[in-house]
Amino acid sequence: MALILVYFALFLLISFASKVIINPGSRKLFQMLSCFILLFLFFGFRDITVLNDTPHYYGSYYTLSRYNGYVDSSIFTYRIELKFEWGYQVLVHFLMKYVSKSPYTIILFSSFVFSLGNVLFFAKYTKDIALSTFLFLVTGVLFDQFCLIRQTFALMLFYIAYGYLQKDKNTKYCLIILCAALFHTSALILLVLPLLKKLDIRIRNVIFLLIVALVVAILIMQIFSMLGMLGNFYVKTVLKRSSPPIAAILDGSLMFLLIGTCIFLHKKMGLKNINATNFWCCILGVAICVMTPFFLQFFRFNIYIWPIIYTVFMKYANSDFVFEEEGDYHPNRPLRRIIMMSTFFLLIVRIVIVLAFKNEWYHVIPYSFYDFSDRFHYYNMYYDQ
Repeated sequence: MALILVYFALFLLISFASKVIINPGSRKLFQMLSCFILLFLFFGFRDITVLNDTPHYYGSYYTLSRYNGYVDSSIFTYRIELKFEWGYQVLVHFLMKYVSKSPYTIILFSSFVFSLGNVLFFAKYTKDIALSTFLFLVTGVLFDQFCLIRQTFALMLFYIAYGYLQKDKNTKYCLIILCAALFHTSALILLVLPLLKKLDIRIRNVIFLLIVALVVAILIMQIFSMLGMLGNFYVKTVLKRSSPPIAAILDGSLMFLLIGTCIFLHKKMGLKNINATNFWCCILGVAICVMTPFFLQFFRFNIYIWPIIYTVFMKYANSDFVFEEEGDYHPNRPLRRIIMMSTFFLLIVRIVIVLAFKNEWYHVIPYSFYDFSDRFHYYNMYYDQ
């Protein structure tokens, strides 16, 4: 636990240390390099016991690499028995055939891509890269990302597409999202965002969307029954549950709190305009949170939305961020500092409680580095399907 908290604190140290660098470009580069190195070292060289899905991806890579017939075949061949999307199959096959058969290759490569992708995303959309990285760590967002490897490849493509969505370049946006769906089909939910952006930002439209989400959630089992999906593993898991999903309810409460804080600060600062892309991303996230208690696997959709919500929150709560396109405003820097420090304190307490009492959510503790000298690594731990 202490090691993890010290690791978190390093990003705060980078944020404070960078303030002595006068040149904005040099300060930004310092934060980018420092955060990338820390992220890649921590996640890229983790043992396969760290993060729930790490051993599964390691194990599948190891198993496939043992069959020369598979390795030597065309990398573009789709194999339905693997239960992986075609894009991910092509990527793994390419790495196996042309890079290395070592099963740790997928952990190193994915960690490099995800570390770089997040740092570049923070550099483009936030004022303080290190502070944003700290926020993503203490909320568990980065733990989810480096755990859910296939979906996070899709998320990295969404990071790219997000810029086109902001500029209403919907054709390019949709093409990139379709590519993302080749790594994880859950990315298809993101195709609704260009449609949502066509709606006026009005309370009645928000209420209508949330009512639709609630109705779908209530009828979800009937919908699965009509589609003949009651035998699906995830559906059967939900049917076996005897208690409400506490994690989903807590996540939904946190999302409501963060978005409510942004709305409060928006009014306090006297901002006149609302960024439609960010607004409808947030509303989609809330709609998903409404549905998740009825079917837990819906939480996967919010893997794409949480980064946007936290990025929006950082803009409002970071007193150094200047709103240039939202009209005249009152900076309210003291209030924003208080809200940021209070939120960070609550999130730190939350992650400490989770790691201490719900370590099975992430399996981060005990943290250890991968032993490259050991030829055998047991990779069937945490396997539940």
